Amino acid sequence: MPGRHPRARATALPLALAALLISTVTACGGTDTVNRSKVPEQRTDPALRALLPEDIRAKGSLTSAVGNDYPPLSLLDIDNKTVIGAEPDLIRAVGQILGVRVHLVQANFDSIIGGVRSHRYDVAIQAMLDKKERQSQVTFVDYMKTSSSILASKQSAGNIRSLTSLCGNQVAVEQGTSQVDDVAAQAKKCAAAGKPKLEKLVFPDSVGCFQALSTGRADAFVGGTPTVVYQAEMSHGRFRTAGKPYRFLPYGILINKEERTLVRAIRGAMQKLIDNGTYAKILKAWDIESGALERATVNGGSA
Repeated sequence: MPGRHPRARATALPLALAALLISTVTACGGTDTVNRSKVPEQRTDPALRALLPEDIRAKGSLTSAVGNDYPPLSLLDIDNKTVIGAEPDLIRAVGQILGVRVHLVQANFDSIIGGVRSHRYDVAIQAMLDKKERQSQVTFVDYMKTSSSILASKQSAGNIRSLTSLCGNQVAVEQGTSQVDDVAAQAKKCAAAGKPKLEKLVFPDSVGCFQALSTGRADAFVGGTPTVVYQAEMSHGRFRTAGKPYRFLPYGILINKEERTLVRAIRGAMQKLIDNGTYAKILKAWDIESGALERATVNGGSA
């Protein structure tokens, strides 16, 4: 596909094989990573660096939770170890502006709010929607506008146009995501209307969702639009996007609510990336420039 990041081409394997490869490396251990992309090196901004908590400045590093199975936002490189994608690129560039190394820790999606609240991670960037209900637990610095979409098998795609038409299907969702609630609510509506049962299949990560879709256990997957579009493209016609995207909200970097100056530092660094053009280059490299924000907002999710 034109414009695809060069390393992303290396992951364009048959979907089931790619899922199996990803599933072999879901450990939560961290590794200090180098900037393997072609993102321009950033100059440190002393004023923003001064906003960092003293312990982060002292150790010279920022610990960030990341995913490894939600391309093109996060995925494993051809070495099957290094996490690459738009999110690692963005958080590394933020770290450079703040004058610190970024220590990436691969973590399960449903553990990152607790990890940020307990200070296990300084921040987390992992395709999490900035929703009002989550703002009571963490603070978000928004970095991309997005939505939710449906990925369906070739056989089912023609009959699925929205959540409403999922009745009678087996639908895969990732544990801890907003889509779990969406599908659960729709299952109740199907039952109340006397329509065929919607069976919700919850998996601990997106790998399980894509495996279920690939093997025919699931008819559809409901998830973030960027990864739904990516998986449809990489499947060579086996899977298709179904219906239109829904619920437009931003993705945000999670930060502990007590760390107010860290929020200011991260927001300032993200805004600087937007202003100097690096942000646009990163999104373009991963074919997600349609999600670009004009400014880095704090808790910009309105629903």
